[in-house]
Amino acid sequence: MSRLKIEYMNVNDLIPYINNPRINDKAVDKVAASIKEFGWTNPILVSKDGYILAGHARLKAAKKAGLEEVPVIYLPLEGAKAEAYMIADNRLQEETKWDNEILEDLMKDLSMLDFDLELTGFDKGEIDDILDDLLLVVDPFLGAGTTIIAAEKSNRKAYGIELDETYCELTIQRWEEYTGKKAEKVV
Repeated sequence: MSRLKIEYMNVNDLIPYINNPRINDKAVDKVAASIKEFGWTNPILVSKDGYILAGHARLKAAKKAGLEEVPVIYLPLEGAKAEAYMIADNRLQEETKWDNEILEDLMKDLSMLDFDLELTGFDKGEIDDILDDLLLVVDPFLGAGTTIIAAEKSNRKAYGIELDETYCELTIQRWEEYTGKKAEKVV
């Protein structure tokens, strides 16, 4: 097997494969943000006959970011073999899955460092789902509702218990005043 060699090419000289079956427009902004934050980490793969096999979204992101040159690797593939590789490169990643426990731990660690978690490629809703436990506050003695208000301020979910009706009313009143919403009593 020959050794791979990284070369740099002008973005305008790269030729996207006309029959690329992968739709990637949604990913371009995320890829551009990733390139801006982490630098260029994954060369574009080009067939022997000069067409992009892997890296169509990276090329679009590079153009969007105003880059003039990008790293490429020419693969000794052409014709049907090149087309099959292009499909395999995209499809094989779908065979992998996340270890959700490890992912959650890594995301929690990054969130504690105030790292912009959207740079991981996940959108806000997905991040919230991953960090759901971290975003949850439980207070067994609500008292005057300070925990509920603090949770609202930090965009976290809060659950609480308060047996004294006076404090329940106070908590509801404070929450309604802070949010401008109307609370619903569930008995």
